[in-house]
Amino acid sequence: MTTSNPVFIEVTRAGFVESRHRGACAVVDADGQMVHAWGDVEALVYPRSALKPIQALPLIETGAADHYGLGDEEIALACASHNSEPFHVERVTAWLERVGLTVDDLECGVCEAISLDVTKAMSSAHEPFTRAHNNCSGKHTGFLSTALFMGEATKGYIGAHHPVQQRVTKTVEEMTGVSLSSAPCGSDGCGIPVFAFPLHALARGMARMMSKDLAASRKAAANRVMAAMVACPQCVAGTKRFDTRVMTACKGEVLVKGGAEGVHIAMIPAKGLGIALKVDDGTIRASEQAMGCILDGLGLLPEAARSELADLIEMPVRSTLGERVGEIRKGPGLMF
Repeated sequence: MTTSNPVFIEVTRAGFVESRHRGACAVVDADGQMVHAWGDVEALVYPRSALKPIQALPLIETGAADHYGLGDEEIALACASHNSEPFHVERVTAWLERVGLTVDDLECGVCEAISLDVTKAMSSAHEPFTRAHNNCSGKHTGFLSTALFMGEATKGYIGAHHPVQQRVTKTVEEMTGVSLSSAPCGSDGCGIPVFAFPLHALARGMARMMSKDLAASRKAAANRVMAAMVACPQCVAGTKRFDTRVMTACKGEVLVKGGAEGVHIAMIPAKGLGIALKVDDGTIRASEQAMGCILDGLGLLPEAARSELADLIEMPVRSTLGERVGEIRKGPGLMF
């Protein structure tokens, strides 16, 4: 992060700029070439949950997905940071039962829902949160499924030295082109290892999901992950969420996945483009708005979807009386 990064998003009130959000963004083609860049795209970032489409590849490549008869919903959940809505939790629980495990086998911990509506509803009903409510429970069920299929221990599957995580790390290295052996490594919110690497490498990894040069098994797995995200955008995020709204409106032309601390990625299958952005202050409000503005500014949103997603390009700021008092909009640093 650097103060030289451009202002991606401005928040105004009565024409006065009240807040500014700086960031960086890289756009890379399927051949690994940078085609657009804003800010310091060499800076190291933790990709957080924006990396999940790549982390889901071993679930398919090992044969675990076919062995357990996983469909689009389960694979989309493996890529998800879901709302913990009833259908998310029910599908994760049913998946665990299918492979002979329970919620207690998940090592992602218990946390409240991303969706404030879900958290309020469960609190009002005095319903307890379980590990299946964790927004990463689908990814973790995918890890468990892979471990079971490969004959590996399920206990401790989140550890950096467990075969499941070693396999995921190798896949991330292959897709991003970055060696992670000496990269900064922390623990993600759900407990698995998270490595820091350059923002442009994250974009490259997403672009390679659409590369014609992938091995046949990797290409098939990447296609299956992307197809699942397109078919089941509600599983990837949920009601009212940015990722679900964009993928639903764009009907497969744009795939998006957000992560904590202001990271977001996009994949544009028809053009073979991977996009990765990071907002310096980690604000999700700003990263989602910036992604909306970048997709629009580069002409990547289908015309039919633009009106439906207008508030993701410029969002009104309203008072409690419903009066428009400002907007969250593209900043001067996003030039196209």
